[in-house]
Amino acid sequence: MLDFPDTDGGRKRHATVTPLVGGLAVAAAIVGAAWLSAIIVPEAAPALHLGWLAGTVAVMFGIGIADDRFHLSPILRLGAALTVLLLVISEAPDFSLAFLRFSGMDQTWLLGRVGDAFTLLCLVGLLNAVNMADGKNGIVAGMGLIWAVILALHAPSAMLPVLAAAAVALAVIWAFNMAGKLFLGDAGSYAISAFFGLAAVYVYNHDFEVMRADDVAVLFAIPVFDTVRLMVVRVAQRRSPFEGDRNHLHHHLYAAIGWPRGLWVYMALVAVPNAGAVLLPGTALLWLVVSFIAYCGVMWLTRFSSAQAEAAARPAE
Repeated sequence: MLDFPDTDGGRKRHATVTPLVGGLAVAAAIVGAAWLSAIIVPEAAPALHLGWLAGTVAVMFGIGIADDRFHLSPILRLGAALTVLLLVISEAPDFSLAFLRFSGMDQTWLLGRVGDAFTLLCLVGLLNAVNMADGKNGIVAGMGLIWAVILALHAPSAMLPVLAAAAVALAVIWAFNMAGKLFLGDAGSYAISAFFGLAAVYVYNHDFEVMRADDVAVLFAIPVFDTVRLMVVRVAQRRSPFEGDRNHLHHHLYAAIGWPRGLWVYMALVAVPNAGAVLLPGTALLWLVVSFIAYCGVMWLTRFSSAQAEAAARPAE
């Protein structure tokens, strides 16, 4: 389970061969805490949902391991993820969105029969967004720490030990990842995205009077914005939306100001709007707009640096 740097100036430009085992520590902590909590929790329903959460994270981790080891095709990875996520949201209703309620609105939008499909779309979108964001050290682990803190402010007691275990594991892995000692790999990004996606739906369903749908949108806004932009650009250029390139937000930041300075900007883009939405309840829609404007502003400010770096990296014709 090793990640080898590209020798032809490709996307993998780390200096040395690096183990892809960071995700194992995070997934093991989440699965272990969820199973232990499921055993301890006296109520049957929370215990059932924690069991489903543990099983889903474990299986998604396994899909990522297979991809890290055998480089599965995007279609095969997507099909496997869809199957697993559809199973959990259809069998464990607290992981499915039945309604949407936004800040400043008394009306509740019932999703009815499309609830499971909409949930599946959101979870797969987050999976792709987290996987795309995992291109520079510290990003996914750092975002995971922010997500764990925000969700813990709204989570029911049964979910708190699992979020705490995830946060501790992510903090440790973040330190090793920043030192270049290991990577999360697809196994880590798959497990982390599945966990936080399902946890966000679960917390929203249990605290929708305070945590509205737009609060959840702010939580994941930056990686999702970046993924949508990348896929639109690739399709417009008649390329596969799953084709890799060096046009991600983290590539722009790295080219403009280096790393880890670029990481602090990335983390600020995620943390500041979420902090604002927590400190000023009912303003998440405003912070979602702020996130979008800030993202567009950073992309515009770094556009020339990224283009110059990409041109310099291309081999001479």
